[in-house]
Amino acid sequence: MATDTQPVSSPRKAPVAPRASKAEAKPEYITAYGATAPLKMAPAIGGKLGLSVQHNPATINVVQHDLMMQRGYAQAENAADSAPGVSSGGGPGSPAQLMMRGFTGNQILTLRDGVYFGPTTMVNRPQNTFNLESVQILKGPASVLYGQGAVGGTVDMRTRDPRFDGPHANALVSYGSFNTWNAGVGGSVPITQTLAIRADFSRTSSDGFVKGADPHSNDLTTTLLWKPSEKFTAHLSMDYLTDRLSTYYGTPLVDLSQTGGRVGGLLSSTKGLGITRASLWRYYNVRDGKAGSVNATPTLHLDWHVSDHVLLHNTSYFIYSKRRWNNAESLSYISKSGAIDAAGTPISPGRIARDRFYVYQNQHQVGDTLYSRFDFSVLGISNRLVAGGDTYYLRFIRNRGFPDAGYADSVSLASPEQTELGSFAGEYPFKKSPTTMVQAGLFLEDVATIRDNLRVVGGFRYDWLSLDRQNYNQNGQFASGSSFKGHYNPNNFRIGPVYDLTKNVSLYGVYTTGEDPPGSNLFLANKGQFSRLSRARQGEIGVKANLWQGRFTTTLAFYDIRRTRVLVTTGPDTVATAGVQKSRGLEWQGDLAVTRHFSLSGNVGYTYSRYGSFHPSASVDASGNQVPNVPAITANMWGIWSRVYDLPLDLGAGLRYVSARKGDYANTLTLKDYALVNVFAGWHAYKGITVYGRIDNIGNKRFIQWADTGYSGQLLLGAPRSFSISAQADF
Repeated sequence: MATDTQPVSSPRKAPVAPRASKAEAKPEYITAYGATAPLKMAPAIGGKLGLSVQHNPATINVVQHDLMMQRGYAQAENAADSAPGVSSGGGPGSPAQLMMRGFTGNQILTLRDGVYFGPTTMVNRPQNTFNLESVQILKGPASVLYGQGAVGGTVDMRTRDPRFDGPHANALVSYGSFNTWNAGVGGSVPITQTLAIRADFSRTSSDGFVKGADPHSNDLTTTLLWKPSEKFTAHLSMDYLTDRLSTYYGTPLVDLSQTGGRVGGLLSSTKGLGITRASLWRYYNVRDGKAGSVNATPTLHLDWHVSDHVLLHNTSYFIYSKRRWNNAESLSYISKSGAIDAAGTPISPGRIARDRFYVYQNQHQVGDTLYSRFDFSVLGISNRLVAGGDTYYLRFIRNRGFPDAGYADSVSLASPEQTELGSFAGEYPFKKSPTTMVQAGLFLEDVATIRDNLRVVGGFRYDWLSLDRQNYNQNGQFASGSSFKGHYNPNNFRIGPVYDLTKNVSLYGVYTTGEDPPGSNLFLANKGQFSRLSRARQGEIGVKANLWQGRFTTTLAFYDIRRTRVLVTTGPDTVATAGVQKSRGLEWQGDLAVTRHFSLSGNVGYTYSRYGSFHPSASVDASGNQVPNVPAITANMWGIWSRVYDLPLDLGAGLRYVSARKGDYANTLTLKDYALVNVFAGWHAYKGITVYGRIDNIGNKRFIQWADTGYSGQLLLGAPRSFSISAQADF
């Protein structure tokens, strides 16, 4: 884990900021030690200046390990959902997607310990929370900080660090509905006074709430920490993840005038489409569908405090990933005669026609980030400046194939046959698409403390991006008509003041730009589909406060984002430059310690997200329409009563509300709103050991989780009611 800012629960102190003279107004550089007030922590996602949440002109949410374990968040996406204005989902080829501030897919940047992995929809995987110290979320454009596709927000999953204060051990075992198992074991050991190691292993497995999906994952993270002096620190880490994603790819939309049997409360359609009772919880994929990966990421973080005023930091990393999909991914309800499958057999009306799609990916990426941080004073103004650069080389080889026919085969709507993948004419040999991306960037960040209660934060970044996209036909011939090379030079900045009304109440404003690859997957883009980078700008104002002697923490933000030259996915293997998208809204978060044993937390996000001039395809004019998968309102609330009547018992309940959303660009499909209630009880059976019982979606609400616009014939259902019991140990 990078050490330029420390995680909140780190047992060792962060580097002490240089002392300021009386004439200087010293910036607040937070020392994170033990439990720190939420606004006083300095999460790494906020940039390299080491600013606290209170004094960073941005909306930042941090979900820490203990809270994830208490609420039963098994994967990082569940933790991200708890932040204001965030929702999650995913399509057949794009697992673990997030929505923030009206943007989805590759407009949400995902990092692992600050490292960029590539376009989110292609490379992101569900992450086990047991291995994580925190899930950190930065809202709005972050191209200035990270240089790549982050318009709606950035999520950084931070792994756990070794500790020097003695050996520590952690364990988790959980069993629940749908034969779902979660288990983890980890620990930290100081080998010497200057060398410590931590390792965590976790596994999740399930039959899936749609039986046949069978997801599972194994995640091993190991970190070796060497601290020979107070001035030098080295982190050597390895993250090794293998997984099999859920192969439930959706429930088909049907013509209700032909089928009847509509399930109410899920959706409405101007075209008379819906989901039938007969198709609920049915598995329409092939019996031997595949969706798995192997990922290995060694990283090395070095920090050297050259003096009290100068810090040097370097991060080097290598990424190896191998991913495999081989499925029936696209589902189409056949409403009339005339359709035939790959064998030439007519498909009867009322059946579900399926495609076949496989893609094999190999990714190799090597990168390095080097920067210096300087503390100095100019004309009595205390200043902290970060200057540096980063570069990476990414080689991505994508092999894929489709049958020659429009439909490979078909299955029954009510009782889909459990068929094998099979082999179809036109699938092999595969089409090969190697893509090379090379990026180098220079960046500056600065905070000037003009007065004790006034800071100005700024940043600038300039990038050189080279993209070489090659396509080869099935006969191995180079496809010059769709291949292309591009060279781009995005430059972005942010500027914003932070003013302290009191010591614990701050106002801020910020203006941020983003110019980066236009949004959808660059590994799908072909010649002529885009020529210039997308451009975004955001204005944001807000307030952050810690009141009532620290018992109430609250934040409120208003934002406005405009993005042009947006690239969208129009099918499993196609993209198009579509136009303009606009979003504005507000986000509120509040955490209240009512008494020593009772606490309330809640948040609300309101998002107004519309397209400007927007044409995702030749037949669809979405100008002025709502953006798919973006609810106008999301809300979360939790109440926890700990040590009930002085018993070793905790009780908790949570409510999540998501308002109606659109499911397609044309806005003919509306996904209805839903509210979910979760409850849990925790029994502190022994010192360091807690047993939890949970019920999620206690009302067994049926709802639509996500609509993938590239797979318009199907929708992904959310999980029904589930039960689990778990035991957690911390020593």
